[in-house]
Amino acid sequence: MKQLQTNQVSGAILVVLPKFIGDAINTLPAVAMLRELYPNNDIHLLARPYMCDIFVRDTQYRINIIRDTRYDKEDKQSTFALAKSLKQYQFSMAVLLRGSLSEAVVCKLAGIRFVLGYKQNGRSPLLSHGLKLNQNHHYIHRYCQLINDCHNKPFEQYGLPQLSYEHTDKVVADSKKTPIAVYFGGKNKGPRHYPLALAKQALIALSEQVDAHFYLVGDPSETTDNQQLYDALQTQHITVTDLTGKTSLVELVDCIAACNLMISIDSGPMHMAAAVATPCVAVVGFGTSPWSVVAPKNQQFLALTSQSCSLSEEKIIEQIRPTAIAAACTQLLKECSKS
Repeated sequence: MKQLQTNQVSGAILVVLPKFIGDAINTLPAVAMLRELYPNNDIHLLARPYMCDIFVRDTQYRINIIRDTRYDKEDKQSTFALAKSLKQYQFSMAVLLRGSLSEAVVCKLAGIRFVLGYKQNGRSPLLSHGLKLNQNHHYIHRYCQLINDCHNKPFEQYGLPQLSYEHTDKVVADSKKTPIAVYFGGKNKGPRHYPLALAKQALIALSEQVDAHFYLVGDPSETTDNQQLYDALQTQHITVTDLTGKTSLVELVDCIAACNLMISIDSGPMHMAAAVATPCVAVVGFGTSPWSVVAPKNQQFLALTSQSCSLSEEKIIEQIRPTAIAAACTQLLKECSKS
């Protein structure tokens, strides 16, 4: 593959983000590499509308955000309309951090000269610089390797994702109680969801070891599940606030950042916690991707993975016992209080 020289890229740079929030957060180390290679170029992230706000607040990478109008519920546009609007930016280079063919087509229609991406889904002819994808590499590694290898490997290692956040009044400042964000998911998460009965036991067991204030988070579709968890904790006189469906994505980031600990399934909130340096205990069953390629790399992180032999995907996560979750949370809180 012919190497790309930075002096060949004189104009703005487009970075096409993945469609899921956790994956998008994991692209930030690659964006940091681009910023180091191109300190004076404008860098624009093409993002799904629902996640734009959390990147707009960036204070580190000096990026601009473009809404991917193909997925805009209120003003949905065609691929051709998006390409026409992108053409006005006169991009010199595009980096495709999503593997679909449609992203390469958009860049071709927008007249972008240099297009970097992995050779997959029949889009190789549309790439000026393409790499073969190794599915065993961690997602962060994949994104960074694309930048590094296409520029003659100037970097020896990559950093970790960092999200900007702000103070929030939704998490109460109380020196007597430890604020802990909780996301076990709802039934909409399928086999990643940690069952309600076990979730209750885990938080009750943890409350016996830590004087906690639990903050239940989730989207509106998970309201029923978390309401039942909230009621169960209230019955036990455990301090709990239900924020399910009551925060925007930006507010969710801020709430997680304000907590001393996050308990989460394999999900976007887990990656948010890692990116705002909130210690996190992950409860991992059967996921949408192999755990080895999505697990956060942060030091203040403990993952409880299932060793279940069940042939039922939904039952795999049940092998992780509530007492193990409570013990892991207590351990991580102690370790982080010492550092």
